[in-house]
Amino acid sequence: MINRLDTVFWAYFDEYIKKDSSLIFKKINNDLKEKINEIYDVTYYSLFQFQLWKNESLINIEPEKFSEISNYIISNYNELFIFTFQDKKIESKFKEIDETQKIFIKQVIEEFVLNHIIKTSFNSSDDISQNYYWNFANLCALTSKFEYDINFKNEKESKYYYSIVYPFLVTMLMIDVLKPSDMVDKIKKVFNRKNISEAYKKGRELTSEEKEWLEPTIQFLKNEDELNAFILNFKKDNWEKIDVKQKFKIIHELSKITTIFLRDNLKNISVISEGDDVYEAIYTYLPLFLSSNKEQGKINIKTFEGPLKNVHSISPINQKDFNPIWTLKHSKKFKEFKKIKFRSEKLFDFIARVRYSTYYMEIINKTKRNNGVLGDCLISFKKVGIVQTMHFYNQIEEKFDFNYKNVKFKSINLDAKNFSKMLNKVDRFEEIADYNSQMSIMLKIISLTITIDPKAPKAFDYSWENLIKYYIIAFGPYKKSMMSFTNKDLELIEFKINKLLTQYKKLQQKDKVVDSIGVLYKLHHFK
Repeated sequence: MINRLDTVFWAYFDEYIKKDSSLIFKKINNDLKEKINEIYDVTYYSLFQFQLWKNESLINIEPEKFSEISNYIISNYNELFIFTFQDKKIESKFKEIDETQKIFIKQVIEEFVLNHIIKTSFNSSDDISQNYYWNFANLCALTSKFEYDINFKNEKESKYYYSIVYPFLVTMLMIDVLKPSDMVDKIKKVFNRKNISEAYKKGRELTSEEKEWLEPTIQFLKNEDELNAFILNFKKDNWEKIDVKQKFKIIHELSKITTIFLRDNLKNISVISEGDDVYEAIYTYLPLFLSSNKEQGKINIKTFEGPLKNVHSISPINQKDFNPIWTLKHSKKFKEFKKIKFRSEKLFDFIARVRYSTYYMEIINKTKRNNGVLGDCLISFKKVGIVQTMHFYNQIEEKFDFNYKNVKFKSINLDAKNFSKMLNKVDRFEEIADYNSQMSIMLKIISLTITIDPKAPKAFDYSWENLIKYYIIAFGPYKKSMMSFTNKDLELIEFKINKLLTQYKKLQQKDKVVDSIGVLYKLHHFK
């Protein structure tokens, strides 16, 4: 997705830079777009690594910090690029950074990227979204961005370790702090003795220091009465009565058990200590996920004590290329008869559900890496969709083995040339047999969203046509001076899909396309 050239971001790029006098933005061509796309994405990821490096949350980015941030990025550019994209097939536009390239990257970061992020990507803890899917996707994104700490590399082993905040964030995901009514049930399913015992036996041997640090937790787990009393803290009624600081502390206690599952990529599990450093690194994000009401959006700054304040934090999700606000602004430019009718709240909801579904699969892959217990738990929570419908994993007793790779959000790239290919006539299943075609990716993304989130069809009137429409509106392509797609284009795409649905009924090897057209076929006949 590094070469997205026709997003709503690029449609309005001239508005972002209209006050800029820099020569680097005077001639916009595809090469420049690709370079800016890369620098922007690397910078966005880097801001989270910068926070780990400084061990402080970015509540804003003052102009005085621009140079420090850009120097940090340039000094670590290769590593930051690798962790930003995590795809060996994607090559950097700056393979060997010479002085000329350093100046260019620094200019783009300081004169444009940071200013754009400041204007578009900071959230206030006083203004929290009520959309569950968006909040869960944000938690997944934050967990991914804080997964590794690239600032401390084991040169001997050439290895990077998990950050000190990763076990805490994974714990929040595993118990789903955004659904208090389900937390107790999930804690019992994830952190039971069988899973902990299995995880304890696998992986690297704990050091004597780690065993000593973990001993009180192990003894606590053996005491039924103490354990049950602790778990009651997570019961919905009790949970909603306590403040964010108290919620942090009990989740942190639970995250000590999580370190057992993650220990292969933790240099020392005791690094999370009693939570002071963890709290300092992520306190600005806690209200987004742990506040039960608006008042709980106020939080102690940096430490557990002190006055309560509203805080700002940079959004874990980079919305540069699919910003609903800019999409709505774009739509309002055109005459009524030319518009594709849609509802703004539905557009936001659609993007949130797609993000939720794709991030859910990403987190499964991450948590399957170590001993796999956490990943298996996440799969079991969505077994009907992930295993029984989409067949991404096969179940063997209580374990899940990888069977078939799923589509990723970064595969979406509806540039004008890719969109035009979707309008071409093709024979039977030729287009969706090509895993990299945007028609195939669109159908896979929508099918994944339906199976991970069974409430999605109802939210869009059980209409696959509606889902297709919102997909194209959300992801483009866009041109500022014209509409890049019309109602007629949508009708043509619907016609092609209808043809596929008819052919699917007679197809012998339905399992070959179950992840793209099979789920839509079921939805089509459900109506």
